[in-house]
Amino acid sequence: MNFKLNLEIEKSNRFINHENQLLFLGSCFSDEINAKFNYNGFNTLSNPFGTIFHPLILSQFIDSCFNENTDRIFNRNDIYLSWDASSSIYGFEINKFEQKLIEIRTDFFNRLKSTHTLFITFGTAWGYHLIENSELVANCHKMPSSLFYKELSNLDLIVTKWTKTIERIKVINPSIQVVFTVSPVRHIKDGLIQNNQSKSILIESIRRINQISKTSYFPSYEIMIDELRDYRFYKSDLIHPSEEAINYIWSKIQDTFFEAETIKLVKEINNLKKQISHSYLHPESKETLENKLILEAKIIDFQKSNPSIILR
Repeated sequence: MNFKLNLEIEKSNRFINHENQLLFLGSCFSDEINAKFNYNGFNTLSNPFGTIFHPLILSQFIDSCFNENTDRIFNRNDIYLSWDASSSIYGFEINKFEQKLIEIRTDFFNRLKSTHTLFITFGTAWGYHLIENSELVANCHKMPSSLFYKELSNLDLIVTKWTKTIERIKVINPSIQVVFTVSPVRHIKDGLIQNNQSKSILIESIRRINQISKTSYFPSYEIMIDELRDYRFYKSDLIHPSEEAINYIWSKIQDTFFEAETIKLVKEINNLKKQISHSYLHPESKETLENKLILEAKIIDFQKSNPSIILR
């Protein structure tokens, strides 16, 4: 008997392997998926400006790497922050902080030129704007709520902005594969009805962007909502996917983007890492020392055979 709906996902026409550079931008779910790739030996970079949930801020970050950019920096007590980045990006001296932002953009831009696949995760279409100038912010940085107003972003604007951003990316990297996904994390602070309104805008905007820009979509949101439609697949907050759910989505990513040889290598890496992290009951015994020597030899042989794989 079948007790769940099965989501058929079309195999990608461009596979990913360990020789490829990967970039991840977007919500906290983007970081979760990056962590899976990273653990399994891939060359990845995730959210250099910190976790960003809104699609317009994400496109703005990429666009800013192509232009001379004036950062929207402000001071909160003794900390310098940017309205274009998360609170994890900060400084204590404005000149050093400005230089830090420039370096982040430069490093990202250089990496973008050689990236094989860029994964972009939209989190919410609800945006916070500064009342003084109506500009959208990446993060409110615990500043007073009286400084902001909240607004559901326009679908057509998201499509227009991202279409132009993809065009720019493809000028410097014509062969890049761009994969959009929608975060399955519910933004309940907005309200459940408002969360659904937001997700619907994100899903439809990606559909239109894909049609225009020949990009693709991976259905993380649909896997969570339709295949794993049970609260046991969520953490105790009932909002974020559990480790079991993340692992299931990761298996679907492998099925979609990996060839058989890459899947085999991922299994080998996982097996090696389990052996590396194994805790020995008698660490100084002769048997343990012999096992460690055997494991060291295995790691050396694996790295010689797979020099592009990063064992962390």
